[in-house]
Amino acid sequence: MRVCFFMLSKPNHRNLLILLTLLTSARRQIAIASLLLCAPSIPSSAQHSSNASGPSSSTASSVAQVDSLDLQRCLDTAMARNRELLQARERIEEVEGDRIVVSSRLMPNLQLTASYNALRTERLGDTEDQLASELLLQQRLFEFGPDAASEIALRSDLRNAVFDYQDKVYEVTSRVWEVFHLILLQNEQIALRRTSKAAFDEVLARQQARYDKRLSPEADKLSAELNVLEEELAINSLLRSQLRNKMELMRLIGRPIGMELHLQGTLAPFEVDESNAVLVALGRNVQIGLNEQLLDEQRRELREIGWEYAPDITLDAGLEDGRRRAGVSVDRAGDTWGVNMETGLSLSEQDPPGTSDDATWSARVEARIPIFEGGARLGREALERARLRRLQAQLRDLRAGVELQVRQAYQSMLEEQEKLGLQEQRVVIERRRLDISQLLRDEGQGNETQLETVRNQFFSAQNNLFRNQETYIARQAQLRRLMGYLE
Repeated sequence: MRVCFFMLSKPNHRNLLILLTLLTSARRQIAIASLLLCAPSIPSSAQHSSNASGPSSSTASSVAQVDSLDLQRCLDTAMARNRELLQARERIEEVEGDRIVVSSRLMPNLQLTASYNALRTERLGDTEDQLASELLLQQRLFEFGPDAASEIALRSDLRNAVFDYQDKVYEVTSRVWEVFHLILLQNEQIALRRTSKAAFDEVLARQQARYDKRLSPEADKLSAELNVLEEELAINSLLRSQLRNKMELMRLIGRPIGMELHLQGTLAPFEVDESNAVLVALGRNVQIGLNEQLLDEQRRELREIGWEYAPDITLDAGLEDGRRRAGVSVDRAGDTWGVNMETGLSLSEQDPPGTSDDATWSARVEARIPIFEGGARLGREALERARLRRLQAQLRDLRAGVELQVRQAYQSMLEEQEKLGLQEQRVVIERRRLDISQLLRDEGQGNETQLETVRNQFFSAQNNLFRNQETYIARQAQLRRLMGYLE
């Protein structure tokens, strides 16, 4: 079974931005090629475009004009200027700054220290002073053992920032798509309403002429006027609703809300079957991607349990030769061991007391070997394994839940599509009944009560049709949001 979407342009894989935000320029070409090869494909139809501008308001002369916007330009502008997306990208930049801080621990650290010591004895009246300075280079050569706590926290912050940004991209673009098509739909609805009003105006003109010639009662003329007023009220309501949608669209794309908006495009079909929709949703769902990352982190935690059986080693070794010294040390910060190098050069001409030019070296090694700790490590391993199984079950349930939501949304769209077709037929039938009832009443074969009933049924059917059209677009937008599909 297939269903028609509304789409104006072919996909351009805007979700590349989600990954490219985190990559350096040297790796972006590789990322582009990988995503273009691996991204789920969705068949798209040809693009058709025609100018469809919204109604002008009473303040049109006092607001600035903007270029005509099609769907692709609206989406591109939203990606670049939407304020919520800007905040989400800045959050990623914050984490990128923290990445530099975390990685700096493995970079060389060069510093210059200077000291001045003075000692004065009142009895002798002499002042003994000492000036010393040293150039010190420190470097953490490498780390081994479990991942550093700062690295784990950085990955967590970066993961949350990236997936939050991806989720916000899906939310904003799907809403832009929905509002854009609602505006186009309302253009068509306004045109249909105006056509219907023109037909009722002709009926009113005939009834007015008949009433002036005393060929029909005043009630017939008033009934025709009510038909015209009904359409005018509906047109006014559509104009106000369209204006609200335009203002929302301008906010979504980061443009000034008071600017006049002209849209360019048409409601073009886009076909996708239910199975393909499920596959795309499973591949792009934010929560599934986040939980897969959490599952990988938990596997790492389980692998690193074995390091608790390793001996805790501390090493300090150094060599000193007069004004020069160098040393190597092994220490443990949290659960992670690191090998550090340090070298210093004294820059002062005066040697500190107790120093000599003879080379001296020192070394100290200490190892703590755990043998039995009351089964604590076995308990922690059991805990991590249980947590891993829970995350695996949670991921399977999440996949099933996403599939269920997509299939339900797909069926809801099909339901609205079927309602739309039936409602269109009903409007045609009700309009024909109204014309027939009008003719019968004019010929004296009908009564006013019957005509009023048929008239109310026509307007009700027409209102239901327009509501079904809007609901149909909303159902499409909901499915696109679940699929994470971008133009």
